[in-house]
Amino acid sequence: MHHRGRLVPPAEATLPVGSIALRYGVSVFEGIRLYRQTGLSDGTAGGLSGGTAGGLSDGPSDVPSGGVRAWLIEQHLRRLRDSCRLMGLDDGCCADVPGIVDELVGVNGVDEDSYVRVAVSAANPGGITDAAECALTVSVTPSGRKKWLATGTGARLSVSAWQRPSNAVFPAAAKNISAYAGPRLAVAEARAAGYDNCVLVTDEGLISEAPTATVFLVEGGRLVTPRLADAVLPGVTRAWVLAVAAELGLRAAAEPVTVERLRAADEVFLCGTGAEFTPVREVDGAPCGTWPAHPVTESLVDTYFRQARGECPITPVRWPAPDGADGAASGGDGAVRIAGATTVAAAASVPVGDGPATVEGAAR
Repeated sequence: MHHRGRLVPPAEATLPVGSIALRYGVSVFEGIRLYRQTGLSDGTAGGLSGGTAGGLSDGPSDVPSGGVRAWLIEQHLRRLRDSCRLMGLDDGCCADVPGIVDELVGVNGVDEDSYVRVAVSAANPGGITDAAECALTVSVTPSGRKKWLATGTGARLSVSAWQRPSNAVFPAAAKNISAYAGPRLAVAEARAAGYDNCVLVTDEGLISEAPTATVFLVEGGRLVTPRLADAVLPGVTRAWVLAVAAELGLRAAAEPVTVERLRAADEVFLCGTGAEFTPVREVDGAPCGTWPAHPVTESLVDTYFRQARGECPITPVRWPAPDGADGAASGGDGAVRIAGATTVAAAASVPVGDGPATVEGAAR
C-alpha cells in the first residue's frame, strides 16, 4: 500500500498515537471501486488515470478486457477535496491519487474487482488548535459482491432511533471517520435486534441515510431519495442513480421522506460504493410492497454493472450533484431536473465543478 509518499507493507502504514487524527478523529477518506473490464476495448490501454474520465466519457472502456478500471474516480476525488476543505486539511495530495492507484494495481497485479481506500489524515501530534500536517494513505483490497447481490436475497431494515447530526453539529458533506461513530452504534443495535441494517433519522424525524449507504424508495415507478439537506452525505452512487434514471424511463426526486413513506414504498434499496446495491425486503418487520419482485432495483443493478465493466457508455454524472433544498422534480418527458438545474441529457457538456465546499449548500 501507499503511505506518506512510499510503498510499504500494511503493518508499516501507521500514525502516531498522539496524532491529531487519533486524538480528534480528523481523517477524511474515499472508497473507490475498481471493476474488471469485460467490454470491447478501443485498443488503447491508458491505465486507470487515462481510462477513467470520472464517468464523463461517452464511449466504451479504453481499458483492455481483463484489466481493471476505476469507477467514477473524478467524482470521488472532488468529494475528497471537499471533505479536506471542510475539515481544514490540505487537499493538494488528492491530485496524486490516480497515479498511485495505477502503481498499486501494477505492483500488486490487481486483475479483479477491488476496493480502493484513500485517506487524508492529520498525522502530526498536536492539540485541538494545532494545524494539521497531512498524510496520504492508499490501499487496494480485492472486493467482490456483498451478500445481497451475491445471493439475490433482500436485507431486513429497521428505522433507528439514532439520528444523523444536522449541519449545525457536523458538516454532513465531510466524509470524515468521526461521522461513522454514531452510525456504528446504530447498526450494532439493529443487528442485536435481528435486523441486517438500519436507517438513521434527522432531528426532525425524517429519513436520512443508512450508516454507510444512501436510501432510495420506488413509488409507482418513481425514484425518491432523501434530500442532501436531510443530513445526507453527497453520495457518488446516489448521483449516478439520479443521473441514469431518465435513461431508464424513470422519474427521480430528492424529497423529504417520512418513516411512514419508507414503510409503504413499493421497493426500497440502499446504494453506495462499498455496498454497491442492497435490495431491501423488510422495513421494521413489514414486507416491502412488491417483494420478492423488485424490477426497478434489478434494472439499476444491471445497468450499473454493464457500465462499470465497460460494456456500454457511462452515463454522465455531474459533480457537484445538484440537489436543491426544495427537492428534485422530473419533467413529463422523463428527464430528471433538480431544482431547475441542467437536465441529465445535457449534463454531458457540463464539466465537473471546481467550487469549494461549504457546510450549508455544500459543493457536492
